[in-house]
Order: sequence, then C-alpha cells, then structure tokens
Amino acid sequence: MKKIRVAFLGSRPLGYLTLKLLSEIEGVEVVASVVKEPSATAWWNTDPYDIAINKIDNHRELNNIDFDFGVSVNYWKIIESELIKKPRLGFVNLHHSYNLCLRGRDMASHAIINARKSHQWYHGTTLHYTDDGLDTGPIISARACEITESETAWTLFNKTDELGRQLLEEWLPRLILARVPSAYPEPNNPLNMKARKNEKYIENIFADPLLTYDIVRAFDFKLHYDPAYTEIDGREVRLTVDKEFAGREILSVDEKRVVYEVKNNAGNDGGRGRNF
Repeated sequence: MKKIRVAFLGSRPLGYLTLKLLSEIEGVEVVASVVKEPSATAWWNTDPYDIAINKIDNHRELNNIDFDFGVSVNYWKIIESELIKKPRLGFVNLHHSYNLCLRGRDMASHAIINARKSHQWYHGTTLHYTDDGLDTGPIISARACEITESETAWTLFNKTDELGRQLLEEWLPRLILARVPSAYPEPNNPLNMKARKNEKYIENIFADPLLTYDIVRAFDFKLHYDPAYTEIDGREVRLTVDKEFAGREILSVDEKRVVYEVKNNAGNDGGRGRNF
C-alpha cells in the first residue's frame, strides 16, 4: 500500500505533539518538516524541531516536494495559495479561536478583552482547511471552553492547547484518508486582531477599574512576555494578577479582582497602590 506523504509546518509543544502523532499513524510518511530551532528565550521546552526529519527552513521548498497532505500548527508565516492547492488531501491548520471568530495573533488576550462587552464568555480552537486568507477557510471541527472571571492569557492558552490536542488526536487519522465535509465561517464575522498592538498600555488604571482588570488578565502570560503596563509618577509600571511574580498591591477592584505590580530585577516594587 502506498504511503500518504505528509508535509508538516509548525512549532511549540502542540506542533511537537502533531508531528509525533503523524509519525505514529500507520501508512504515513512525513516527507518534509518546516521547522526552526527555538530561540534561547523561548518559554517552551518541547518543539517539533527536536524530533523532525527531512527538515527544511522555508515552506517555499515544498513546491519541489511531492506530498499528499499538509498540516500547519503554530506556523509563523502565511502560506501562498498555489502551495495550499497542491496536496490532493488539502492543507489543514489549527487556530485557537472558536469557529474562527477571531483571527490573527494573541487570541487568548483578545478573547478575554472581548468577553465582557460581547457577552461571549467562551474561547476555543478550530481545525480547518486553509485558504489564502489569514486564519480563514472551511471548518472541519471546533471545540469551546469557558472564559472565567479570573482567567489570564496563560491559563486560557493552556485550555485551548488541550482542546487542540483533542482535535488533532481525533481528526488526523481521518484526514489522511480523505477530505471531509466542512462548513465555512460566517462571512464578515471574524475580527482580524493582527495589527492591534497598543492594548497593553493602560492610560489611566483608575478610570475604569474593571476594564483595567480585564486588560491586565488578557496580557498575563506567566511573564513569558511583557505584561500590561501603565505610567505612575513618570515611571513605567508593569502589571500582573499573578502574586508569584508581583510586589505590592497596585490596584484592587474588589477582593477577588486584584492587580499587582511586577517587581523589578532588584526585587523592589516601588510605585504606589490604590484601593477601590
């Protein structure tokens, strides 16, 4: 029986899991892996780069490789339309947004910020066929999870990664056999979040305490990335809801919604707190 030739593109722990799953499916041969070595500052310690075979560092090289099925998980570039159309079984992507309702980067952050005003207290992840748009294309399957009042970007990201694992384990063995029926997301519904860069800055943390609380949670990623910040007495102050990494209390919305200032490298908290 002829093996299904698969091209993988991706990174991070979920990419590692995907490549491992593909290599364990009988009748599958991973003929190319578009991966890159994680930087020294990467927050994750498992990456497909560690187990990949037939490594290439540019997806355009896939134009010269014969493959039947493409899989993208945490891939960092947009794939051109001509390449997407090449494999007979299609090209699939996993995107952390329920039914592709949000597009772009930092999906957990935007899901948290959007939850209160839209009343969408849920997030999720979607397995879909790719097209030439950004996180668009026919939906294969999606799973959802709750956004709680105390959720941070870090905790919500880990929830969606677990949902992604479930989708990949369920669907990869099916997708290498044949294309499956799919549904398109609602037209004009997805929000492209790629260019929204300045939401980490809070001009007045006391003007709307609840909004401040939401923004701080939305960018709290266990300090693997810079958290939300403001200015107090001309000094840039970074904010977190995680007591493990924080100094003094900087803002209290109520007893369950407390935002803390991040300590500096010297361990001094500085700044001034204020309670509501």
